Amino acid sequence: MTAPAIWQDVEFGSYGADLPLWVELADAAGGPVLELGAGAGRVALHLAGHGHEVIAVEHDPELAAELEREAERRGITLSVIGGDLASAGELQLPARPALAIGPLHLIQIVDTAARAPLLARLRELLIPGGTAALTLVDESTLLSAGAASSQILPDMRELDGWVYSSEPLWVQVGDRALTIRRLRERVSPDGEMERAVHDEILHRVDPETLEREAEEAGLQPAGRRQISSGADEADSIVVLLESPR
Repeated sequence: MTAPAIWQDVEFGSYGADLPLWVELADAAGGPVLELGAGAGRVALHLAGHGHEVIAVEHDPELAAELEREAERRGITLSVIGGDLASAGELQLPARPALAIGPLHLIQIVDTAARAPLLARLRELLIPGGTAALTLVDESTLLSAGAASSQILPDMRELDGWVYSSEPLWVQVGDRALTIRRLRERVSPDGEMERAVHDEILHRVDPETLEREAEEAGLQPAGRRQISSGADEADSIVVLLESPR
């Protein structure tokens, strides 16, 4: 595994609170599923393993390659497309999806100015009546999750004798962005330690704003779903949007 895939697996590999919802939505869609920002395949592999046709878009070539390797190792068939979400107009897919998903607050990683083009491109890509499901941080649960974070253990994984650890330190709520800081450590088989601070930046957007932007792009709000992540993490709100029939 490459370094990006390792850290993604350490920090998100064990997260599964959202998986039942993605399976439910994919079952209801009854057609190809497009995952935006698929990473090393936490969700894409799960859906493909449940028999769904999956198109996984990932801009990082190392993560995309890891996803392809893992799919081959498991004997799972899916399509992996290299593409940058900020250049959504350049996405060329093998089939029109019935469902497009953005797990783990993917839409908040996209720069604010790039959201409108991405939403417009989703309208073009989806089949008539297709659904986009985009996940946002439920900021109302950040305070309780922050209080619990001081009591939780770091996420850890051992690989080829190396021990990887990622400890959440704090979440800073700014006017326009959330900054999530983690302390990443890895210990070699000889006991040597490397430490680095990693910041993840999420652009702040509430469900009402996202729905308004989606309407301007030609998508219709189609409800919301809540994902409870437990006491240690903030919950998520999934905004559902429908393409014109």
